[in-house]
Amino acid sequence: MDKRRFFLSVAAVYLAACLYYRQALSLFPVLLLPVAAHELSHVLALYLLGQRINGISADARGLCIRYVGYCSPAGHILAALAGPLGGAVYALFGFTDIEWLRQSAGLSLLLTAFNLLPLLPLDGGRVFSILCTMALGEERGEAICRTVSAVLLAVLLTGGVYFAVWKKSTAPLAAAIWLLLFQNEEEALVKNQKII
Repeated sequence: MDKRRFFLSVAAVYLAACLYYRQALSLFPVLLLPVAAHELSHVLALYLLGQRINGISADARGLCIRYVGYCSPAGHILAALAGPLGGAVYALFGFTDIEWLRQSAGLSLLLTAFNLLPLLPLDGGRVFSILCTMALGEERGEAICRTVSAVLLAVLLTGGVYFAVWKKSTAPLAAAIWLLLFQNEEEALVKNQKII
């Protein structure tokens, strides 16, 4: 088996360690189950579209699924939307009387909504980029995507600062900074065969 098929970066290990020591072990399923539902939905969609999974890696960007095979723009859109759909389905079935499962379902809905924002490297950003390129051509489509990204990032950063200063919650600011850090790098992912 190729050693690069499954790659776990130092940043991903560090993040997992931070989560472990800051939270009780019992909270891991609350986070891991929605992430698993999301990523497995991507894998299933790619498989049904005739793609071969070439590898899965985890780094500071998150999980990245590399695949091989021809896929039409509609196929790329379906594969990108499969993750949020899987997260939404998991959330619908997760609202039960079990407290941790209810928390997990709520987190899954939050992650699904966040993932549908039209910003790279999110699934919504991939779909928005493909649709803009198809409708307006590559040059104009990419220009529209960059403009929308800049405006949304400004809004998210402003909201993140507000929540960090006045509400004492740093998660929105951390998410906005994460999106900002990977904007330029992730534009290439749309053209390559990768899904995050």
